Amino acid sequence: MKKIILLLFVFISIHFHAQQRNEEAWNKAKEAIKLMEEGKIDESIDLLKECEKIDSKDYTYPYEKAYAYILKKDYKTAIKILTKTKKYKGITNQVYQLLGNCYSYSGEPEKAIKEYEEGMKKFPNSGNLYLEKGNIYLFQEKYNEAIQCYEDGIKVDPMYPSNYYRLAKLFFASKDKLSGLIYGELFMNIERTTKRTTEMSKLLYDTYTEVIKIDGDNASIHFCELTIGLKDVDNGKIEMPFCGIFGSHFILATITQKEVNLKTLSEMRLFFINSYFKKDYEKHPNLLFEYHNRLLQNDLLEAYNFYLFQVGSSSEFNEWKNNNESTYTKFTEWYVQPENIIEINQKNRFIR
Repeated sequence: MKKIILLLFVFISIHFHAQQRNEEAWNKAKEAIKLMEEGKIDESIDLLKECEKIDSKDYTYPYEKAYAYILKKDYKTAIKILTKTKKYKGITNQVYQLLGNCYSYSGEPEKAIKEYEEGMKKFPNSGNLYLEKGNIYLFQEKYNEAIQCYEDGIKVDPMYPSNYYRLAKLFFASKDKLSGLIYGELFMNIERTTKRTTEMSKLLYDTYTEVIKIDGDNASIHFCELTIGLKDVDNGKIEMPFCGIFGSHFILATITQKEVNLKTLSEMRLFFINSYFKKDYEKHPNLLFEYHNRLLQNDLLEAYNFYLFQVGSSSEFNEWKNNNESTYTKFTEWYVQPENIIEINQKNRFIR
């Protein structure tokens, strides 16, 4: 079974325990990692074996050795190593993740799930293990089970990005586009400037332009199975699911628009936030829209919108940026400050 494994060769990918390391073993291990990156797998394994002889108590060396065997597609050997590694002190959930992945690669999904679930018991806040379990179900086309795993992963580890990424793509392919848009945008705010972020920027823009239809004086939106038109809105008093609440505000944002492009989409999102916070925020809070309002209060929401969707309409973004250099610089300087990164916790997390 082929799956994506989100592991890096470098040591920063491992959550190391804070113990004093044997310097000789540590230096050899770094050299082994470099060899692994260069494709010299056997030489890397030999060095890691030397590390184990020097320091037999550090789980890092057998863990990396198992990873080397995975690169050789020798999953059987990797499984043996990782099964023993589980007994080491100070291990992290990545040992269970890698062991489960080995079973997955070997075509044994049931054993993979067993390892992930064992890891969840030992490390209950492991979003990565819920991700891997969900990936098994996704490969089997058990989409409801996959969604449940990814959402459970958000519940226990709200700042782990990959569960948002998977959920967004699943919901983009469903009738519930709004959930996909929210999960996708949250993902982009947690994981920034990666290939997946670039992909998500285009997916978000394309989805918005797909669900918003403007034809002359007529407009309709299709964010979910519940379709809202202007005639359905009566002073915001309709009781409906959150998608309906969202739609009742967003449809009003289309009134003055003649088409959907990056500029008008930004204007619609600005209108939505103002309308939503006047009527429905207190009863229907949402952390993403709270973040939008924070951007709005700093006069940065327009720049954020252009940044967010730039890959979907690159020529329009570049033209706007060239005409608004100071505004965009102000936004980027604000956006990269640690205190301005969206904070998702178990109290404010978004679950569909």
